[in-house]
Amino acid sequence: MRPGFANIREYDFVKKYAAYVAGEWVDAGADGGNAIVDPASGEEVSQAPALTPQHVDAAVGAAQRALAQSDWATDARLRADVLLQWAGRIERNVEALARRLTLENGKLLGEAKFEIANQVNVIRFNAGLARSLCGHSHSLGARVMGVVLREPMGVVAVISPWNWPISLLVRDLAPALAAGNAVLSKPASQTAGISIEILSLLVECEGLPEGVVGMLTGSGGSVGQAIVEHPGVDMLAFTGDGATGKGIARDAAATVKKVALELGGKSPFVLCADADMEKAIATLARFIFFTTCGQICTAPSRLLVESSVEKEVCERLAQAIDGVKVGPGLDPASQMGAITTRDQYEKILSFVELGKKEATLVAGGEPVAGVDHGKCNFIAPAIFSGVDPQSPLVQEEIFGPVLTVQPFASDDEAVHLANSTPFGLASGVFTQNLDRAWFLSRGIKAGTVWVNNYNRFYAETEVGGYKESGVGRMAGFDGLHEFTQTKHINFDSTE
Repeated sequence: MRPGFANIREYDFVKKYAAYVAGEWVDAGADGGNAIVDPASGEEVSQAPALTPQHVDAAVGAAQRALAQSDWATDARLRADVLLQWAGRIERNVEALARRLTLENGKLLGEAKFEIANQVNVIRFNAGLARSLCGHSHSLGARVMGVVLREPMGVVAVISPWNWPISLLVRDLAPALAAGNAVLSKPASQTAGISIEILSLLVECEGLPEGVVGMLTGSGGSVGQAIVEHPGVDMLAFTGDGATGKGIARDAAATVKKVALELGGKSPFVLCADADMEKAIATLARFIFFTTCGQICTAPSRLLVESSVEKEVCERLAQAIDGVKVGPGLDPASQMGAITTRDQYEKILSFVELGKKEATLVAGGEPVAGVDHGKCNFIAPAIFSGVDPQSPLVQEEIFGPVLTVQPFASDDEAVHLANSTPFGLASGVFTQNLDRAWFLSRGIKAGTVWVNNYNRFYAETEVGGYKESGVGRMAGFDGLHEFTQTKHINFDSTE
């Protein structure tokens, strides 16, 4: 039986979770499993089991049996009903779930509440899609008919990251289930507890066949690799860093698995001189500094600003981060939370130091005062100008509150700079000139271009990357189709 929500508090106990494998709850055992640490304090707050490849094999077998022995793959009404139940269960537990998310991830509580609550809408949208999945037919002759069906892939593994762990889990899991697949979830170890909480609400839904959903916690090198290599897994949906994603694609090729990958980003924010400056600066600061401390793959980490307003924009940005309060996500006074992992904290600091050597520090970049940096992962924002376009500051994903500023003299130069990295996940354009907005949006090689807004995601619209930012599309109708395969059935009664 899974742990409930009644005892969710802060700092006074370590919550122990069980994984869900082949219809059974599997606890951590005597070794205690993997420790999950609050990045704002360095204290252990949760434990999750460290499973083995044998558990993966059992989960895959149960998933295959569930698909073979139940109506899950063919009964769209059942799937829609289960998804609607799941959405309702999440909606009734937003507050408790959000607090656990903040404890494990470090983000602000308000952001955590938004992340949890928004999944209700995503799941309900996919519940509707479950009943509208269809193929097409063709009259190929007087007595010849071709019927093209969309069928589920089979057993799908969803490997999700720690930065927006619930949003990115549900974004893939909901359409995979809506399409009729069995799904095995491998959450990031750093946020395994909150992921289990969300999935626990799903496996309790009436009508869900045993084995259709599994939760596999443990290290990527052991459990994750076993999932990628298992011949019984038909598709992998991975969200995370580029190096890991490329490795998954290579290893999945051995068994010719379908893969959907959303990988890194180095998103350009193109700011034209005619833009609404107040709105643009506030939007930029919000999504590179304050939202998850810039730990989002679509973070606008490269500001491309029209030369005539570069000085003004830099001054406004410096004012935007002046005196920002960095602190625990559960503190209502905090404007920025903690960096989720210690490794990421160290990586960001190394880029800040590189920027101080190679570029001009416009603002920020100083240590956060009054905290124990040996335990707490708090980092202040940093803004750099005068950056070499080939510098790692520009070319590599930092995944933190670090912004580079590059001026442009023409729209052609802006497009060139925007496309000058290996990534193409997202971008933003701020201008009041529709012609410029259209030209820049068409020219930028990215899966999403936001015009006069940023980081707006909807259940109805697809997301995905160009170039090294990934393959495949998630969300919307394309996101549902991503988890299906087509079958042509041909009828020919010609004598």
